[in-house]
Amino acid sequence: MNPIWKEVRLLLRGTYRIISGLNGFAYDFKRFLFYGGWRENLSDMEIRNYNTVMAYHGLEKSLSFKNRNPTSGWGNAERVFLRLKIAKMAGDYGYHDKAAKQVLMKFLSLPENIELEKSRKMILEMNSMEFDSDDVHGAILYPLSNYKMGILKHPEDFFLSRYSLREFREDIVPQEQIKRALKLAMKTPSVCNRQAWHVFHSNDSSIIKKALSYQNGNRPFGDKIPNLMIVTTDLKAFFAGSEHYQHWIDGGLLSMSIMYALHSLGIASCPLNWSQTPKRDKQLRKAINISPNQTVIMMIAAGYPKDVNKVCSSTRRPLEEIFSNIELK
Repeated sequence: MNPIWKEVRLLLRGTYRIISGLNGFAYDFKRFLFYGGWRENLSDMEIRNYNTVMAYHGLEKSLSFKNRNPTSGWGNAERVFLRLKIAKMAGDYGYHDKAAKQVLMKFLSLPENIELEKSRKMILEMNSMEFDSDDVHGAILYPLSNYKMGILKHPEDFFLSRYSLREFREDIVPQEQIKRALKLAMKTPSVCNRQAWHVFHSNDSSIIKKALSYQNGNRPFGDKIPNLMIVTTDLKAFFAGSEHYQHWIDGGLLSMSIMYALHSLGIASCPLNWSQTPKRDKQLRKAINISPNQTVIMMIAAGYPKDVNKVCSSTRRPLEEIFSNIELK
């Protein structure tokens, strides 16, 4: 090929990539503008719950310090109380509303707070709120012995034995096992513990085929995938402009946790990239019932491994290429 034409080709390819990137950025901005929680519309139960967890998680952190400042936490306490009153007036309560009530009650009941007039007024009004959580929130004692329960004798055996599998047995993974893996993965951390995730699942071959028709990396094995998950995050959970990438981060964390949880149960998986054009993203949403406020993070294929499997070796770069000590300039 003529060197000049080669340079022109490279230039055109680079220009196309820049234009395609700008199109994607504009699409993401438009979605954040229309569906993000930046308006803080507290009458919307989902937005209120995400907003509430930001405040009550701040109280949880305050309660968890052994040597806490006895005067700290009141800003978050008042934010939580205001949102609980809105929930009471609206008459619709989400999980975080119920959790927030329990956390605030524990904060107000601290020895340094219980006798304060503002505490008594809040507690009196909260006693008329007819919603409670069955889970334990706030701060709990967690002994070293509990941490040690998670220590693996040979962690390399677990982590280095997971491969992305692209050929599975025909057996469908029961939904109970999928849900068990998701419950394990739900321990994934998220910004302010907002847990703005949703996982769509199907073991219906026709639905899987339809969903995968919009994903580029599943040929030639997509028609043999027994179980498929689509991981999304809710844009309503993100308020500040500085959080414009946080939904990708939180969704990516959950996705890896799901794959490790599946691996712990003897279920193989393969992550299926969703770095798609706005057009393809819209096409998927027309075909699959995904709320417009949900950002598609990725798809995950899952199934049982065969007795003998062939996988990509996917060797890893040497550690010295990706590790360095933090140094000041």
